[in-house]
Amino acid sequence: MRRFVVDASVALKAYFPDEEGHQQAQAVIRDYVMDHTELLVPPLFQPEIANGVLVAVRMGRISEELAYEILSQIENLNIPIATPPSPQEICRLAIEYGRSAYDATYLSLLDDTSFLVTGDKKLYNAIKDRMTKVVWIEEYRGKAEAS
Repeated sequence: MRRFVVDASVALKAYFPDEEGHQQAQAVIRDYVMDHTELLVPPLFQPEIANGVLVAVRMGRISEELAYEILSQIENLNIPIATPPSPQEICRLAIEYGRSAYDATYLSLLDDTSFLVTGDKKLYNAIKDRMTKVVWIEEYRGKAEAS
């Protein structure tokens, strides 16, 4: 079974129909729920999700009630939360790839059998030519790709 590290942007896109990659993000979630793939996230995933939903409320995109519903649905997915490596390793990856420590935390979870799926265009563009294990959300093809 294919394992994907997913960043907060992917989970959020699954719940916002007006976002680029919405259908593919829903496919990521659907494949996980149907046990076609494994997902993994770092501990910072939870505050990033909360912040994304908070921004949507403040911008008037969604109601506070819907925000709590989205957060509950994401929480109920029970996506495994991995323990990231040391701060030194996160810093090393951040320096190597020219990314934030937050982005490097997601990168730190990759192993020989996993891929990062991201909806963060800046992250994707910064690492796509240097790392083959990154998938832009709009390139995710669902169960067929995960086989």
